[in-house]
Amino acid sequence: MIHQLFKQAQDLYGIKGKELAKLAGISANHLSDFRSGKTWLSPEVLVSLLAAMDELAPGSRRYFCQLLAEQPVPTKKPSVGEKLVELIELADDEEMEVAMIAIGRKWKRTRLGRFHAEDVDNAIAV
Repeated sequence: MIHQLFKQAQDLYGIKGKELAKLAGISANHLSDFRSGKTWLSPEVLVSLLAAMDELAPGSRRYFCQLLAEQPVPTKKPSVGEKLVELIELADDEEMEVAMIAIGRKWKRTRLGRFHAEDVDNAIAV
C-alpha cells in the first residue's frame, strides 16, 4: 500500500525516478523495486526519499502523508502560483535573493521585449 501511495505522489508531481534516487542516495533500481512493491525500504531510506521528493517538488511529501493518513487531498495538481508560494515559505535568505533576482529579470524581459533579453541577463535586480 505505501509503495502505491508513494508512486501516486511521485507521478502526480512529475518527479523523475533517477533524480529522486540520486538525491536520496539510493540506486534507481532500488527505487523502482520499491515503487513496484518488490522490495521494502528501511525507515531511514524512506525518510531520505521523502525529503528528496519534497526538495524536487515542494508539497509532494505533504501530499504523500495526506494519502497515507487517508486525509482529504486536493484532486488537482498545485498551480505554479501555489508552488511559488510554498517555495517562498520554505526559502532561506540566500534562496530568497536568488528568487528576487530571477523575478526581476523575468519582469524586465517581459516589459522590454525579447530583443533586450541578453542585456537584462547581465543586469542586477534592485
